[in-house]
Amino acid sequence: MLKRRLLAALLLVSLPAAAEPVFPSLKSCGQAGSDCALVLDANNYLVDANSGDKLSDTAESVGAMNSFELYRDGDRYILENENFSQAKSRRWLIFDYDNGRVALEGAYVFSMDINPGMGPYWHGYDCRADTKLFARPSDDSFSDAALRALCGDAEGMVVSGQSSSVTAPAKGLTVSVPVYKARIRAGSATYLFAGSEEPEIATLACLSNCVSGTQWQERVAVQPALLTDEQNETLCSADEDIYFSCPLTGGKTVSVCAWGNNKPTAGSVQYRYGMPGKIEMLYPQNRAAPKDKFFVVNASEGSVNLNIIKFKKGPYTYLVNQAFVSFLTVLKGDKVIFRQSCGAGRHAFISRAAMQGMESRPKSAEDFR
Repeated sequence: MLKRRLLAALLLVSLPAAAEPVFPSLKSCGQAGSDCALVLDANNYLVDANSGDKLSDTAESVGAMNSFELYRDGDRYILENENFSQAKSRRWLIFDYDNGRVALEGAYVFSMDINPGMGPYWHGYDCRADTKLFARPSDDSFSDAALRALCGDAEGMVVSGQSSSVTAPAKGLTVSVPVYKARIRAGSATYLFAGSEEPEIATLACLSNCVSGTQWQERVAVQPALLTDEQNETLCSADEDIYFSCPLTGGKTVSVCAWGNNKPTAGSVQYRYGMPGKIEMLYPQNRAAPKDKFFVVNASEGSVNLNIIKFKKGPYTYLVNQAFVSFLTVLKGDKVIFRQSCGAGRHAFISRAAMQGMESRPKSAEDFR
């Protein structure tokens, strides 16, 4: 840690005029007085420092050759993952955290490879987020789920050529990487690690087409409004299909989320109920294909349209209903024990993809309780 603080101090006085540090006020959340709202606990879970709530059900994977550390830079957090094996890698995940809500900002991934003719070299990719909130992962670690949401199937590669306006110092590592915005390729960026032969979080600086520390702060300034607008929109993550989602009148959100599902035996479908960052119910607990679990029902009659996603859990039947005003119903046996209507929401309807991805059932009496 002392080494990184010294590197950061040297960086501020040694950068070329064109470069800006990406993390100008970096500090570790593991040091005393860090005032971080999150901590990486002894079991390698990201945990709310006040409530003790975990940000995922699965811990980060730590071993002899793999480590994690949590940093803070202003209002954003950076989860660092270093792999010390022969195939070295550095992963830095950037996100905002506010009272249980997580908004992903971006990720930097750098990996070492060896070219038989040139020797070892560094390559990677730069992923930048949309403004969607990140739902708490249930069957992956926080970092794995977040990187999948940010980067999708992005592959690290060397980008040949640099902008003619970029001037790199004689000492230091310069790496050009492809950029992905909302998982879509969007040009390339060049980063500098001044005075270092390997990627170091404390020396990361922006040379071209990247997001500097100043630009990050500008984005953070508008982020609270984005969180407020979408905080109850969906519990699905950015890499999932939204089969249905709406804020309920009681203040919670109900979502049916899918991934890779184009038939009942493929991919996964999961029901979620609660609030962003604090999901109270998942079904199934671990993501699984929907066959024999979820069913779609066309219960329309006459001029009244009613489409339903339904499933059973023990003695309870859950019905996610798309109607003129969509609603959630829970039955115990043949009695209604819970019913709430949806508030305004862009996803308060059952998507066409759900009709293809799940088994259909004919309507029955319980659909009209």
